[in-house]
Amino acid sequence: MNEILTQAVALAPKVRAITEEVLKDHIQRDDVAQTAWLAMISGRPVFYLGAPGVDKTKTIQAMLRSVAGAKFQEEMMPMLATGAQLVVESTKLKESIDQDGDKTIAPVDNLGGAAQVDIFFGDEIWKTDEQVLKVLFDLFNLDDVRYEGQIVKNRLMTFMTASNELPDPESKLYALWSRLTIRVVVQSLDREGKKALVNSRLRRYRREALGEETSTPQLELEDLKLLRRARPFVEVPDQIVETVLDILQELVNDQSADFSWAWADDRRFGRIFDVMQAKALLDGRTTVTKADLAVLEWLLWDTPEQIPVVKAKVAPYCRTPLTEAQEVVDALLAPSGTVEQVLNGDRSKGVQALTQCENAGEELKHLEGEATDEAMRQQIATLHQQVEAVKNDVIAVVTGTKKPA
Repeated sequence: MNEILTQAVALAPKVRAITEEVLKDHIQRDDVAQTAWLAMISGRPVFYLGAPGVDKTKTIQAMLRSVAGAKFQEEMMPMLATGAQLVVESTKLKESIDQDGDKTIAPVDNLGGAAQVDIFFGDEIWKTDEQVLKVLFDLFNLDDVRYEGQIVKNRLMTFMTASNELPDPESKLYALWSRLTIRVVVQSLDREGKKALVNSRLRRYRREALGEETSTPQLELEDLKLLRRARPFVEVPDQIVETVLDILQELVNDQSADFSWAWADDRRFGRIFDVMQAKALLDGRTTVTKADLAVLEWLLWDTPEQIPVVKAKVAPYCRTPLTEAQEVVDALLAPSGTVEQVLNGDRSKGVQALTQCENAGEELKHLEGEATDEAMRQQIATLHQQVEAVKNDVIAVVTGTKKPA
């Protein structure tokens, strides 16, 4: 057990590097990237809700391609008319002779398809034809798939899906919605994100025009399987369970929305800790901490209107030195803030920007000393290095040794 956990947490820096590379081309899609990892490591299904054109599908595809050796299948669900299109790979005619000597010819299906890949992604899931539902539910539940009297072993590791709408409560697909453990709303880019998108597209197109190949880091499929084997061994302290129960109780007692369904759903309650264990591994830890409570914002809503309520309830419980450190950096590098203005050429605010960088550095140094484990210390140290790099850039712009951004 200890050896598996040691090997698993050692993969955390590689996973972060892959995520950072994906996010260079998929702006402000941190939630999609992180929840894709959570789904792949926990084995729990994930759903992405967002309007057309917000880069849901492309980000998911990029994340799936980051696992070398993994087989994945993507389907536009409204295009499927029968369950056969999901699991029948080929059909051949078989000739047989009965006891009376009569010859009969019958089609025999060779099954596999989506049941024999590692990850399945179904786009526009709520427009699935009813003729596909039986096979879809077997796939989704990771059960062996039954089709026309045959059974095929289901080797799926993760089920992912997306749509620009939620299911009709009267639909037969609503049963699938209740079992989608991780639920993520993908918003359109803000002003800064749209500006970053332009630069990202230019870099990508210029690379393509010059014929430059990009070496994107990848996680081996065996590494992903190792993370999945290690996940059940991540420690879940009793205090964390009590805290989750406290949050659930507060949601149920809240008068602004109906969360009675969340308390009643014992299956969802149990799976919360699967996802929290996966989050701990992604952060290089072998024990779930209150920092992992942040995943509850993707696990405890049924309608988008409930999301702000969930976030407000969870936020006070999951504050850590790391979250405070990230807030310090975000404030320092805020769009249109003093530091950004100087980096864009306004040297008149150089002293003010340097003071802010130094104050942020001191605060990060203090928070690094308060870190509760080595992984957290390293992450805060990385943020500290980022601030020092920004400080050096400010000095370079002010002294004229570097051109403004």
